[in-house]
Amino acid sequence: MSQAISADPGSSTARLMQLLSAAGAPASGDNLPCFGERLSRLFGLGDTMSLDSAQAFRSRQPGVPQAGTLELLVRELANTRRALAKRTRTYGSDIEAGDDTSSEPYINALLASQRKIAATTRQLRDKVRKAMRDQGQTLARLAEIDSVFDHTMAAYTGQCFAQIPRVLEQRFQSLHTSFEQESASGANPDSWLYRYCEEAQNLLLAELDVRLEPVLGLLEACHNEVSITP
Repeated sequence: MSQAISADPGSSTARLMQLLSAAGAPASGDNLPCFGERLSRLFGLGDTMSLDSAQAFRSRQPGVPQAGTLELLVRELANTRRALAKRTRTYGSDIEAGDDTSSEPYINALLASQRKIAATTRQLRDKVRKAMRDQGQTLARLAEIDSVFDHTMAAYTGQCFAQIPRVLEQRFQSLHTSFEQESASGANPDSWLYRYCEEAQNLLLAELDVRLEPVLGLLEACHNEVSITP
């Protein structure tokens, strides 16, 4: 498999949770229902019917898996992540910190970065699904199933990622308060702000990788189909 689509399933989510916890997010409950039960709660009757239709989907022009198409998609994935990561690492650099530093411009910049990440990764996922519909019956059906899951879980996913700005706003205030209490020690007045921006950048990069996991899964499925196609 190409290095660009090799992934450890769930590792990106685990890293995101670790970073959130380090930033002060409350720990997740240990008594949550099993994954299957939690997932089933997101699917209403209409979603279940859509999923049944997707599982029975048959493409009129299924075609056959093409290695060339896969390589183009893998290259686009790598380029997309590289561009978004480069943008993310500049977070906070264009904000002028005054004497009375406020969290508002930093949170607004964070929200703008999240919107860019969400929109770009969503477009890439749609593009991969569209390509899969011409790459054989199995991949065409998988694209339909992924579309249903994507649509059904969109609201829940949005709620989850919306926790990141809330956690970081509290983190901003916590670091700022700690600095004010320790300012008499002669510490670098900008050190706490550099630390905040670094933590925010790491959380945005972790979110980026979590949002790209479904694309990685689709591309891995494409790779497997290409490998077994004569």
